[in-house]
Amino acid sequence: MYQGSNKSALLSQKLISDALLRLLEEKSFSEISISDLCREAQVSRQTFYSLFSTKENVILYELSHNCCFMPEESSATCHSAVFRGFCEEYSRYIIDKKHIISLLVRNDMIHFLYDVQYRSLMDCKYFISDVSDESRVFIVDFIASGMNSIAKNYILTGAKADVNFLKKLMFSLFGGLYFKNYK
Repeated sequence: MYQGSNKSALLSQKLISDALLRLLEEKSFSEISISDLCREAQVSRQTFYSLFSTKENVILYELSHNCCFMPEESSATCHSAVFRGFCEEYSRYIIDKKHIISLLVRNDMIHFLYDVQYRSLMDCKYFISDVSDESRVFIVDFIASGMNSIAKNYILTGAKADVNFLKKLMFSLFGGLYFKNYK
């Protein structure tokens, strides 16, 4: 996937990404050909292949550039001591991004959101920084998986839950409050 700074290439990436989102409104991901995508974006196949090489990379581009929950944007949500704030911010995020999340769910591609969220959280030097790197890999994986499941089920249940419900649910799940303490 293209990572440079050429303005023409960056514009073409954006055109292709926008075109894919428009086409996903009408067709499933598997029904969209590279030719359809290039025609919709008004770019050549050569441009597409030099910038993305696959349709999956277009989804990853869109998620990482325009639809990723980025804890760096609100550093207060990165520290494990204020995890409730993190849960609230992520709840707002999935409600705000429900359209693209529903496209992912409808096309059985929600795992792409996990991939992008995991990388984002691992790259945030403040997120769960008070543990060893060896433990952090597992913790971030667990949190990203849980976030992904909550986003998916938010869509599958009709996207009716509000921020407070989602925040409390996330905080309770991640805090283990649903497990009974038996003696």
